[in-house]
Amino acid sequence: MNQTAIVAACQYAPRLLDVHANLATAQQLVFEAAAKGASLVVLPELCISGYVLESKREAADCAQEADGYQTEALIPLAKQFNCHIVFGYVEAKEGKLYNSAAVVGPSGLVGNCQKHNLWGSDQIWAESAETMHPVVNTRAGRVGVLICRDVMNNYRDTYKFYKQEARFYKPGSVDTVALLTNWGSDFGYPDSSWVELAEQTGANVVVSNRVGKERDLTYKGGSAVIDRNRKVYTFGSSFTESAVVGGVVIL
Repeated sequence: MNQTAIVAACQYAPRLLDVHANLATAQQLVFEAAAKGASLVVLPELCISGYVLESKREAADCAQEADGYQTEALIPLAKQFNCHIVFGYVEAKEGKLYNSAAVVGPSGLVGNCQKHNLWGSDQIWAESAETMHPVVNTRAGRVGVLICRDVMNNYRDTYKFYKQEARFYKPGSVDTVALLTNWGSDFGYPDSSWVELAEQTGANVVVSNRVGKERDLTYKGGSAVIDRNRKVYTFGSSFTESAVVGGVVIL
């Protein structure tokens, strides 16, 4: 008999540059998801800062090191519910800024991912990653992390170790992929790239997409769980409120 796990994607509209308000919302939604049994809870890309950062100064005002105070704020929930939490934030490292995602577990920070394929205002303040993507052992199996445009699952051609055939995650390398996004309202639903990622990796995909409008961009929400057999758990493309989507995945 196959093992299964409950996973969840949380979505909300971060307040631009309001780190403490966004942390409070993240804690509330993680609590709701984990209390309902989710072993893996995924929050959106840059959910602690907001997405449309227009300068390095704005990004720096929201930044932390990977094991900083934003990460510390979510560790008690991971301990309380024996779960793992993935959230998007601005990372400060060695004098540079990155669009990153941290993985928090009962023992603290257990993984970190930096975005490779930048998009939009990322180009203004963020460095393109030169690191490998993590694989973290959780109750939802081996979990990988991708951020928005990295859903293509390949390295940019300027990456110092670029190979055309290389992939962040090969088939069988992970059981579940946490995909943190700020996906716009002009794309179809569920986006074909989300489903293609599940097909390409043979893994479950937990898509957390923010909602609301920020400066000149509008986000579609519609967070979803896509299992490795392409079953989609979601409330659909009209799902634009702050909430939690859960699904049962096969490990």
